[in-house]
Amino acid sequence: MKLGIFYTVFNGIELLKKSLEQIYNEVDEVLIVWQSTSNRGCIDKGVYNKIIAELKIYAPTFKIHLQEFVPNLTIDTKTNELNKHNLALKKLKEYGCTHFVASAVDHFYKESEFKTAKAIAKRFDLTLTSMFTYYKYPTWQITPIEDYYMPFICKLSQATQYQKGGWGLPYKVDPSLRINTYQKTYLFSESEIMMHHFSMIRNDIENKFNNAAASSRWGDKAKIYLDEYNSATIESKLQYFGGRGLIDVSNQFSI
Repeated sequence: MKLGIFYTVFNGIELLKKSLEQIYNEVDEVLIVWQSTSNRGCIDKGVYNKIIAELKIYAPTFKIHLQEFVPNLTIDTKTNELNKHNLALKKLKEYGCTHFVASAVDHFYKESEFKTAKAIAKRFDLTLTSMFTYYKYPTWQITPIEDYYMPFICKLSQATQYQKGGWGLPYKVDPSLRINTYQKTYLFSESEIMMHHFSMIRNDIENKFNNAAASSRWGDKAKIYLDEYNSATIESKLQYFGGRGLIDVSNQFSI
């Protein structure tokens, strides 16, 4: 197995190094697909320099690659996400990777769990995990856990692509993360590995809300979700998460 991981990056760069630290020793190639224009058309010309500053602990290295993605603002955000993910797969194929993980800066895995799961994933074409999601603080965890999954280690062939539709599996995943090549699949149990999703942990949460791919379908709810975030307490029932609550947990990754 030659395992590559790709990160897609526009904002939340303050989380990137911490995320990468957890799995760096278990992957062979790291690809950072960055953009200075978000899929919603917001511009931040400093993205590249912020990434370089965040990752300077790893320089010099041949293991980390950076690739710019320029979105097409005449198409929808989810199609741009899919195109960006396919660009990442193209690059990982060029690096000779046989397997890959798709990630974002707010995706975290425990190193010990990742290492054990990697050995199991060799036997499958596509694996998935459930996730713990965090809100406002790295110690506030959504409960109960969300009812969708994150593709984890997947086999990479020349035919592997992300595609719209055609998802014949009983697992709810992001529409921009559905690959077309799978026969043998495996859903990891909560005791084996979980993805820790620091989805709502940001230095600039308004930037997150304004540029998330999903924000295109929020309409008038965007301000409601932001106000809910700003006023949330540990006792809150969150409209954004379908009425789920919060529990207090330890800061496992020292974020």
